[in-house]
Amino acid sequence: MDKEVQYLPEEEVKTSEVDDKEKEDNSQAENNLPEVSSSFDPAAWTKNPEAVEAITVARRLRKTKHGIYAQVPIICKAEACPYSHSCPLLEQGMAPYAEKCPLEIAAIEDLFERYASHFDIDLDKNDPGDTVDLMMVKDLVDADIGLLRCDNKMAWDADYVINNTVGFTEDGEALTRQELHPLTDYREKLINRKHKTFQLLNSTRKDKEGSKIIHEIDPSQQASEMLQVIQQTKELNAIEEEREKSYYRNKNDNNIIDVEPVDFEEED
Repeated sequence: MDKEVQYLPEEEVKTSEVDDKEKEDNSQAENNLPEVSSSFDPAAWTKNPEAVEAITVARRLRKTKHGIYAQVPIICKAEACPYSHSCPLLEQGMAPYAEKCPLEIAAIEDLFERYASHFDIDLDKNDPGDTVDLMMVKDLVDADIGLLRCDNKMAWDADYVINNTVGFTEDGEALTRQELHPLTDYREKLINRKHKTFQLLNSTRKDKEGSKIIHEIDPSQQASEMLQVIQQTKELNAIEEEREKSYYRNKNDNNIIDVEPVDFEEED
């Protein structure tokens, strides 16, 4: 007796295929994550198996090349984003609502790799000795992303001078005073923060120039200068010796006293 064959609707078949593909992609992504050190037991933090698994995945994500920047990009809010007026993706209808901002992700990846290359940090080596440098590079990237947000905001606000309300009259009219936009002060702080980090990394032209000790002398010139120093030393020693002799000579001359001999017999 032939078995009855059941056919699923076309939409359900497509949905099932998509789900299987997503599971396969997720499985591959998890397999591609680096191994996690077992120095700390996730069970020490929680007894919930799901939470333990989540901690393990979080550790793997942090071990990736850009893991330390996972929380930096803002979440896309499409038209509600404070930087929507200067967002090219929104203009093209490509803003991924509720996802991390693609523009900031691209900026983070570009800046991170540029700084790492500049400071000779091997990202593939994952050397613990580079940890401090990586943290300082992260500080630079954070500051750059902050500057990017300031620029995007100022691109819409445009005016660096604002009318700030400082009080009200008896009639309820607002008293305003012209002041610099708050973003100008924040932007300056970010720039100063970057400059301090650059100094700590000894990365600016000024820092590099100040740390160099250039002392190039021709060997013959160096020998001549040494002979000159020896000759000057001999002359100084001779002068000191002559002064010393003159001092004792004068001292002996000053100690001579003329005394008349005394005849003790005549006194008696």
